[in-house]
Amino acid sequence: MLRSIRVKLTLWYICILALVFSAFAAVTYTLIVRALRDEMRTNISEMANDLIAALNQARNDKHSRSTPENLIIEVLSEFNFRDYHFAVFDEQDRLVGKTLDQDPSAAIGNVRDQNNFARIDITNETFSVLERSIQLGGKNFRLYIFFSVEEQELTQKRIRNIFFVGAPIMLLLAGFGGYFLARQSLRPIALMGERAKQIGAENLHERLPVKNRNDEIGNLAVLFNQLLDRLDHEFERQRRFMADASHELRTPLAIVRGESEVALQNDHRSVGEYQESLRIVNDEGKRLTKIVDDLFTLARADGGDASVNFGQVHLDEVIEDCVTSIRTLAEKAKVQLSFECEPTMIRGDESLLRRLFLNLLDNAVKYNIPGGQVRVTAEGNRIEVRNTGPEIPEDQQGLIFERFYRINKAYSRRTETIASGAGLGLAIAKWIAEIHNTELSISRSDNDENIFSILFPR
Repeated sequence: MLRSIRVKLTLWYICILALVFSAFAAVTYTLIVRALRDEMRTNISEMANDLIAALNQARNDKHSRSTPENLIIEVLSEFNFRDYHFAVFDEQDRLVGKTLDQDPSAAIGNVRDQNNFARIDITNETFSVLERSIQLGGKNFRLYIFFSVEEQELTQKRIRNIFFVGAPIMLLLAGFGGYFLARQSLRPIALMGERAKQIGAENLHERLPVKNRNDEIGNLAVLFNQLLDRLDHEFERQRRFMADASHELRTPLAIVRGESEVALQNDHRSVGEYQESLRIVNDEGKRLTKIVDDLFTLARADGGDASVNFGQVHLDEVIEDCVTSIRTLAEKAKVQLSFECEPTMIRGDESLLRRLFLNLLDNAVKYNIPGGQVRVTAEGNRIEVRNTGPEIPEDQQGLIFERFYRINKAYSRRTETIASGAGLGLAIAKWIAEIHNTELSISRSDNDENIFSILFPR
């Protein structure tokens, strides 16, 4: 049960509330006790002042001829209160007068300092005592004012009981309330979890409900839906990738199988016929190898484990080598190659850059017209590959960099190529450009020429 977030939140809520309430109760109780004590001492002091004032008034009375002792007894008889009691002793510690029922003579020995309060016990009853000195008729007396603290302690006990009894009840009610609030607050997450259980590879198009985008739970649902969008997109790409890869691999395999079956069916074929079948099988085997190599490259790129070795590269020399490598294919396709490049140094992976430009040049030669041209120019860190091939429709310019996408598949079949011819060349070229923090794009496409451009960072 403690694994539940609702229960954990409730327990944390109760613990924090208990700490806060304990601190509040302790401070409140301390302040109440101090206030009661201060009020009691103030009242005792005022009562002592009143008694002393009454004694002085009686002494100054011209008609009074009483002795100090009689005067004290007379005044004490007038100060008869339920909670306040008085006792007066002379210099020989003899009791002159009192309003207490008990004899305080034995207990007052514990009172040491005048004008300070003390606590004494008289016959199982606790009193707060204040001592004051009095002078009457040339004699010194000690006045003791007694106040029973039993009622005050009873009040304090009642306050403690209120806290001790009320605190558990309050915490229990707060616990139920906290659990209810936690349950209501986390209910959308529970619904999101139930909905998430129902989403799989077959229904990735479904999304989590979002009631309020402005709170934390709503924002979590939005982020989760965005994750599902990315997963759905990647799953769709993978499904399309697998379907296209299967289709591209099936064609050369079918050709290989067909040629081998034809060769095996006739035992009296000529050497030339066997050589022709083997040539076809060999060509399709090369094509399969190129497709598998390209797929392996893209798989490593998707997995993030493609090895990249960056260093200083003479870009003009790399492009010149690529132009030289592609020249034979260009001559067979009756395409004229030209190269204009000024010395350029960039930071990159030479082998990957070589593959990038080979794929671009191979694509420019393959999708060209007889007697057309391919021109490579490099000005600073901007590289352009131009060809006189057919115009690329605007709605397909972004698609040609997708894997296995080809505008005209007939070109890849009838034209010799150094790439696989499966529509992976530009996808690999774009990935290599992204590794080098740049972008491969079509800057122009019309009936005159197509221009692929790359702007490398300096």
